[in-house]
Amino acid sequence: MKVKSAAASSWETKLATSGKIEPASRAILFEKLLPDTPYELALSLEDGTVLQGVNLDWYGMEPAKPNAAAISEEDTKAITEMVTETKTFENKKRILNLRGDGDRITALVELIRDTDFHDSGGNIIWRVELWYYKNQFGGWQKVQQQSKVLARERFKDQKAFNAKVAKIKWIPELGGLKIPKGKDRAEVTLKPIE
Repeated sequence: MKVKSAAASSWETKLATSGKIEPASRAILFEKLLPDTPYELALSLEDGTVLQGVNLDWYGMEPAKPNAAAISEEDTKAITEMVTETKTFENKKRILNLRGDGDRITALVELIRDTDFHDSGGNIIWRVELWYYKNQFGGWQKVQQQSKVLARERFKDQKAFNAKVAKIKWIPELGGLKIPKGKDRAEVTLKPIE
């Protein structure tokens, strides 16, 4: 599928720039970028699909533990239970992606409220957020006050919700693009994404 348009945006600085697509080389040139700033790429395809980059790096400067174990099945199960069983306004919660190790994990979480609520009028509320978890005192704990809202939208009905949300694919490989100091441009070569 061909890329129709491309953008690089920084959720932290609220800056965005369009990319110039070079079809022959399968590359996209982004200019006027800030150095040492993580950018998320969004590629809009001809069929309306949006490949949305997401940076799953840890939220702070704290270095990773050098000998932390890989994420285990038990870790994944514990985080999944914490996400899905926590009582929130949303009635549906699911993990779209996990990244980290046995010490700390970043979770990309989708939250949906599609049941009636006060003055809902049949509306659906949809959010995608990054949640951060730290393995402390023998178990996983959510890091409070560090969640990042990546998308938040209210839809009038299921049809409008499906038309938008079904077309968005969250791709970690397209997130966290940084350029070094002294540069203000990046060329990204498109590779097949699984």
